[in-house]
Amino acid sequence: MSQQTAPVNIKIEKNYDSEMCGSIPLHLVNLIQPHGVLLVLDKKELRILQASENVGAFLPATPEQLLQEPLSRFLPAAQYEEIQNKLEGTLERIPLTLQFEVDGKKTAFSALVLPQEEYVLLELEERQETAQDSFIGLYQNIKYITSLLKQASTYQGIAQQAAEGLKKLSGFDRVMIYQFDPHWNGIVVAQAKEEDMDDYMDLRFPASDVPKQARELYFRNPYRIIPTHNYEPVRLQPVINPLTQRFTDLSESNLRSVAKVHLEYLSNMNITASMSLPIIIDNKLWGLISCHHKTAKYPSYEMRSAMELLSGILSAQLEAKQKEESMALRVYLRGLHVNLMEQLFSAATFAEGLQEGSENLINLLSLGGTAVVYEGNVLKTGITPEEREIKELVSWLRRNKARSIFATDALPAEYPHSKAFSQVASGLIAIPVNPEQGEFILGFRPEVLQTIKWGGNPNNAIQMEPDGKNYHPRNSFATYQETVKQTSLPWRQEEYEAAEALRNAVLEKIIREKY
Repeated sequence: MSQQTAPVNIKIEKNYDSEMCGSIPLHLVNLIQPHGVLLVLDKKELRILQASENVGAFLPATPEQLLQEPLSRFLPAAQYEEIQNKLEGTLERIPLTLQFEVDGKKTAFSALVLPQEEYVLLELEERQETAQDSFIGLYQNIKYITSLLKQASTYQGIAQQAAEGLKKLSGFDRVMIYQFDPHWNGIVVAQAKEEDMDDYMDLRFPASDVPKQARELYFRNPYRIIPTHNYEPVRLQPVINPLTQRFTDLSESNLRSVAKVHLEYLSNMNITASMSLPIIIDNKLWGLISCHHKTAKYPSYEMRSAMELLSGILSAQLEAKQKEESMALRVYLRGLHVNLMEQLFSAATFAEGLQEGSENLINLLSLGGTAVVYEGNVLKTGITPEEREIKELVSWLRRNKARSIFATDALPAEYPHSKAFSQVASGLIAIPVNPEQGEFILGFRPEVLQTIKWGGNPNNAIQMEPDGKNYHPRNSFATYQETVKQTSLPWRQEEYEAAEALRNAVLEKIIREKY
């Protein structure tokens, strides 16, 4: 993000994406949170196959009294018919308002019908309407927040407006916009909070805090809500789904219980309630909206739906800004490329055309120095490694990276011999001209020392018990600083494309010179 003090894509040597955390089958827990009821229905007759054991807290019935009963027995005919009709037309989640009647007592629920391949999940949460959550009130707030997002001129501005707008709308004590780096560590890029809460702005959190399994579930669930971490999980009855003879897959259930280690994590942060929503850009998980509350908090279904809508709007705005900035960079690089091409084709050799004159390779790719290794010669411009070091680097490239353009912002991590000259060449882009003969155009970027701040020591993110099976999250989120060395500024995709266009022009120039 343009104004960020802590760049997201710094190369971090250690991978904190825990295999252990990422392998836990979170969707097969067979447990739900107690703020709602879950029913599992067969698809043909909508008979109740499983019911959560907390049914009695919402309806005058036990799970045993509901099992094998048709759903039609408890609903008005019009509502039951509506469910049937909608199930025929979609496999997407279907929100409804249902009036359950058991033994003469009527209870209104906000319901969510979740069609699965073999069965149907039905989530029921008791209806709670407030003036704040009226359609008109929510619509007006959404429109206002959306207008602010559109006016913001940078990624940072968009994210900050979203954090502030969502905090005001939802009433959560803290709202953070959390972006993932290439290794799935997260960084807080925007924040709105109460004054007495910890400041996490610009802090990084290791990938094990949101492990692979949890990240994947965000593509199936529009949000994750935990009204309080002090809940007792509720089982489904019977435990095994009688239709599949397996645990029921709760991937899409908002009521699905949360791993105990995550509840402990919230407690260690002094947080009681949380809600998180995905930010998805170009079908990839870009980041999360993370909401925290010091005490128990149960946003209404209407409020959660409004926040879900805003997370989609935020994703669209960030994606539009990303494309806008990418297009601006492409236009800028195209202008430099055109000028460089005029120089290239009027010069005696391609090496002179790239390295001399008002336009050169250093300007095009924001380099500290360049080297053209061609026909046994090494022609250098700017600040580069020694000629012997360049020749050894080219030998390594011939053996390992010769077929296409190679770019890295952490050359010493891939080519250890480069540690000796990492100050001038922690970043490398290698453009093959005739790789079999060791002929390359090389661009170097100098080392940029960067201090990054973690929310707690990432090396202590997971603390194992002596049995080697059970584990706990870290209990301190005090800022932990780490200096990243032997890395350069990262290469942008647009720069890679510019290098590819340059390579094609150079090969054309060489063919003209020879033939």
